[in-house]
Amino acid sequence: MLKQITLHHFKAFQRITVNFKESNYLVGPNGAGKSTILSALRLAESCLRMAKRSSARITGKHNGLWINVAHQVPSKDFESLNESVRHEFHNEESCFELTWAAGHRLCAVWPEADDPNEPTVPFFYLQQSNGVILRTPTEVRRLYPAIGIVPTLSPLEHEEQILNDDYVRSNYSSRLSSRHLRNQLRILDEEGRWEEFIDFAGPWFGGIQLRRPVCHRFGGGNESSIDVFYVEPGSRNEREIVWAGDGVQIWVQLVLHLFRARSLPTLILDEPEVFLHADLQRRLVRLLNALDTQVVLATHSSEVLAEASRASIIWVDKSRRRAIRSPKDEELPGLDAALGSAFNLGLARALRARGVLFVEGKDLKILKILAGRVGATRMIEEVSLAVIPINGYSNWNHVEPFAWFAKAFFQDSVQSMIILDRDYRTDDQVADVEARLRSAGIKPHVWQRKELESYLLIPSVISRLTQCPEDRIKAAIDEAMESIKYDVHASFLYDAQKAERSSDRHVVSIARKYMPIFDRNWLDRPFRLASCPPKEVLRKLNTYLQGNHFKAVSFEAIAKSVQVDEIPSEMRRVLFEIDALAD
Repeated sequence: MLKQITLHHFKAFQRITVNFKESNYLVGPNGAGKSTILSALRLAESCLRMAKRSSARITGKHNGLWINVAHQVPSKDFESLNESVRHEFHNEESCFELTWAAGHRLCAVWPEADDPNEPTVPFFYLQQSNGVILRTPTEVRRLYPAIGIVPTLSPLEHEEQILNDDYVRSNYSSRLSSRHLRNQLRILDEEGRWEEFIDFAGPWFGGIQLRRPVCHRFGGGNESSIDVFYVEPGSRNEREIVWAGDGVQIWVQLVLHLFRARSLPTLILDEPEVFLHADLQRRLVRLLNALDTQVVLATHSSEVLAEASRASIIWVDKSRRRAIRSPKDEELPGLDAALGSAFNLGLARALRARGVLFVEGKDLKILKILAGRVGATRMIEEVSLAVIPINGYSNWNHVEPFAWFAKAFFQDSVQSMIILDRDYRTDDQVADVEARLRSAGIKPHVWQRKELESYLLIPSVISRLTQCPEDRIKAAIDEAMESIKYDVHASFLYDAQKAERSSDRHVVSIARKYMPIFDRNWLDRPFRLASCPPKEVLRKLNTYLQGNHFKAVSFEAIAKSVQVDEIPSEMRRVLFEIDALAD
């Protein structure tokens, strides 16, 4: 996974550093330099491919030091870099440094020009985390994972000849890629991977059925063509894909690129939303979220950014030396105005869906992982099911106006459901909220345990992930829960007092009523699992694991590794109820 990129005197930037995480959506005003950062990443990918084929043979000077093991930068496909890589057209050294999470670096350098009329030779070198510079392709292949590049895509050519397979493959990531879609699909079919592709793409095609490529040879075999037919939802007629709209043509290409690159650790995309209508832009974000890969994407689309998590948004501005992740309103007062409210945009999506799920935003990622484990995929795809995050239990009443609107104008054709954490609320408090939601036409489910993660403290799964014996995992969880007993007790009493103070009962009377109930229930392990804050339990468990030379775990890792029969029955039932909303 990539860690960061720093550009020095590089095109629009005097200096900028961008730190990467799992999801990275670069946004900023026109001319902010987003595409410059993506160009540097694409060039780094070309440099890596070269270094994996040939040994370093040239020398160069970087920051006043001679580098004796370097390659010439393969810049022939990067015209803009050839013409104007130097910041403000000065002659000083320009460079970028790309760093991986493991600490390895790739440095590309355009040396200082003593004579502006005599061009210098740009070079790059690869340096291990220990400072050793690599020379041979074998070393590079061992330490540097490939980077997936989705090129800028365009509508298809009207006709396409059968081309040489190696030529087509060599241009998968180039500007010629869109001219070769039919050949790319032909190669996929001839490799015996067609069904695998359709299984991957089908849920994201929105009902479009893509047929296998049909090859034609004529003129004594000297001429050829390829047709790829598709069938639209609700139609029986096949059409050649060139007759689809531009958005569909681009979408099929995008899904194919993501299918090929899905196993790579990092994917780079530059404004892929061009030609895509709003629904496909949002679907693209959901597809990227479903992949187990790092994503770096530059965009101007408010639809893309509304679908992405706020923590994944990176504000790029060439006047700043560091890009801003998850920008706050006070830092960038124009950002929310440009994007609008994510909740309101979600409501607009919901009115075009068959079913709507309101869920606490922090739970959404794990819920989608678990839905995939049980085969309830509509929540992941969000084609006929809209998922709208709400920020906490206290915001449940925000969904009531939506329910009224849907009932009044759509005759209940939009089904809706809301999932809420229980925390320490009493049964009476939960029943009151559920009754109000049902009366508004919304199906509620309040977890029987404190919160979603409470269901993921599963010793068998944690044992598989850590190699720590299951009985030791269970004992460590029990010890962690026992250590926070009084914190849990206090939280229970606090919520009970809030619920009953309106009845004029004294806090002492309320405590006298609930303390023996809690003490009796605490003897029951399922009650402890349901009541203890799961994040605190996992934190203490990880301290135990690492102290005994086992690796730590996360709730996301547990969700990805759990078997269907290990998922508690309540959670399985809810996941399938969510899936049925889109029927």
